[in-house]
Amino acid sequence: MKKTLTLLTLLLGMCSLAAAQTADDIISKNIAAMGGMDKLNSIKTVYEEDSIFAGGAKLPLKAWMVDRKAMRAEFSFSGMTGFSILRNDSGWNFSPFQGQTTPEPIPADEVKKGQSELSITDAFVNYKDKGYKVTYEGMDDAQGSQTYKLKVTITDSVSETYYIDPDTYYVIQVKSKATVNGKVHEGTETRSDYKKTTDGYVFPMESNSSDFGDIKTFTVKVNSPIDNSIFSPSVKIAAK
Repeated sequence: MKKTLTLLTLLLGMCSLAAAQTADDIISKNIAAMGGMDKLNSIKTVYEEDSIFAGGAKLPLKAWMVDRKAMRAEFSFSGMTGFSILRNDSGWNFSPFQGQTTPEPIPADEVKKGQSELSITDAFVNYKDKGYKVTYEGMDDAQGSQTYKLKVTITDSVSETYYIDPDTYYVIQVKSKATVNGKVHEGTETRSDYKKTTDGYVFPMESNSSDFGDIKTFTVKVNSPIDNSIFSPSVKIAAK
């Protein structure tokens, strides 16, 4: 009986510790794990080279981001290159694999709903400045582990739910939900293999997206110059 009571006391103590966590506590520890607020706030641009693994094929992917302003992703397949561009006021998709011959504008409602994707850091970083709402929803299972669950309400029709490892405080899963033109789109992304760059920035080098499949990152460059002209659909970027 004494052993049972001791175990019960320890269990209750662990439950109290979990309950004592607040959203801001968890966010603060995640930010520390990612290098600190000053480091995250210093990120203005990011260039990545990745590979998408889908259907047994390895597809090269390149992405350019200017924080909260614009992004361009290029992907190649069968000798053709497509792209997706998103800016504050507009966006375009070009998929020659599906027979497109010219870039097609992204509908204004989708551009508006996609603005949170332009933030290089996660939605909960500086969430008050962004006008978002964050709630801590307790512990939940993700990738076979118990994690802290944070829901970020971006707008009435857009939200992201983050699952944060209680040991490393890295985000290991994100679930997104957005309603566009009356249709609900839900997505899931998992993240792993976090590594620090030579200049001290931390990024997940492997991920899995419900939209794209497995993605492995090979190159990350932070704050390298990016010519804003690449965010025009008429600009073709020479292969490197």
